[in-house]
Amino acid sequence: MTSSEVTRPRPTAPPVYRDGPSKMSEVGARSWGIDDVLDSVFFAIAAVATLWLAWLLIGSGWHLEPALVVNSLLFWAVLAYLALPRLHQVLTWLYVPDYFIGRTRTPDGLLGDPVNLAVKGDEEDIHEAMVSAGWVRADPITLRSSWRIVVSSLLRRSYPAAPVSNLLLFGRRQSFAYQKEVEGNPAQRHHVRFWHCPPGWVLPGGGRVDWLAAATYDRAVGLSVLTLQVTHKIDADIDIERDFVVDDVRWANDAAELQIWPDFFTSYHDKNGGGDRVVTDGALHVLDLNEVVPGSDSGLSLELAHLADLEARRRRPSQLVIALVLIALLVVAELIRVSRIDVTDLLDAAAITDANQSTVVAFIAIIAVLSSLLTLITAALGVAAWHGHPRGRIALMATFVLGIVTDMGQVSSLGVRQATLGLVVTSALQVLALLALSARQVHEWERARKEERRAARASRSGPRTGTQTAPSTARVDS
Repeated sequence: MTSSEVTRPRPTAPPVYRDGPSKMSEVGARSWGIDDVLDSVFFAIAAVATLWLAWLLIGSGWHLEPALVVNSLLFWAVLAYLALPRLHQVLTWLYVPDYFIGRTRTPDGLLGDPVNLAVKGDEEDIHEAMVSAGWVRADPITLRSSWRIVVSSLLRRSYPAAPVSNLLLFGRRQSFAYQKEVEGNPAQRHHVRFWHCPPGWVLPGGGRVDWLAAATYDRAVGLSVLTLQVTHKIDADIDIERDFVVDDVRWANDAAELQIWPDFFTSYHDKNGGGDRVVTDGALHVLDLNEVVPGSDSGLSLELAHLADLEARRRRPSQLVIALVLIALLVVAELIRVSRIDVTDLLDAAAITDANQSTVVAFIAIIAVLSSLLTLITAALGVAAWHGHPRGRIALMATFVLGIVTDMGQVSSLGVRQATLGLVVTSALQVLALLALSARQVHEWERARKEERRAARASRSGPRTGTQTAPSTARVDS
């Protein structure tokens, strides 16, 4: 990639520094509403609450000796899959740049796989070229596909269309991904993610492409050194995988052309978001697929893939489903606790006189009614969050924060080793529900549903206005 040399004339007078307009365009700037601010606050609170939950689990387990092993496993699960990812998201939001640096980002905000491939052409061209080379489009991430890949990895069953983890570029996850399984082993696979470039966007140096991609080779399944999660481990030399993808596509497609932009990125060695070592020469390989002619079968399979992607995007995120399950467990536990209150035992234990028994009974009844009412309100807010209402979800998160703060005070007064099993379970349910509700996926899905409702109201109001004015005009004419 070459560009003509650009220079400036020699100044004829001493330069004078003057403030100029901002270099940042305000067109793409995101406006923050009150809901966005509150979401960010609860997002950070959930991170702190999750760390506290991990401490509570490991601390309470030492005196609950039969449950020590279980509590230790729960501690690892909460720390690896909940606390550390949320902490990474909060911290990386502050210091990891969100502009193009040739690196993707994980959903936790960590630097992911390097960008090492670019494509000129439409999605149909990419689909035809990859399918002709024997590659399979990866399934979208859903609860069903996630469970299927777990089972396939454990049982060594083939899953050619297994979903790939999300990586972010341009502030959004990959548009799609293709992969090629190795000898029917789901733990080993070639895969490449594609991101569509924003309209009018140019690469550093002025080059223009339609797609950017990151190709890596999964060599095994292991434990991430950064997040402690079970994940795929990639081969360090990603240039070998890049060259394999390019050669495989060009072997199967005569019309595919290749340009190599050497030293486009700085050659380096680093770690990706999973802690795997990464080495690259910094060259960007550009595949030109504009002359690839998509076939009819390819178009049909691409349409089916689009329908699957659309269905996956419209489906409620797994975090919201998990949150509602946790809320249901909380509601059931609270209702059972209220229904099992034995007033007679309480009076006998407290040695209350007959004169004061009626007052105490009334007080206990009021507490039980208020507790039941709050539980029903929590359930109602859960239903509102299920249907994608932002204020209902925010109110629900505020309720959980109050409950968590109360539990923190109780644990602080009793001591972590004196925490009862019921307190640990209730605290865990509230923290996990708060963490799930504050997930970015829930916020994005909720925003999309809000826009759909707004568009639906606008479409309904238009025709209705027209039908109302037509009869009145007819009456005037008559």
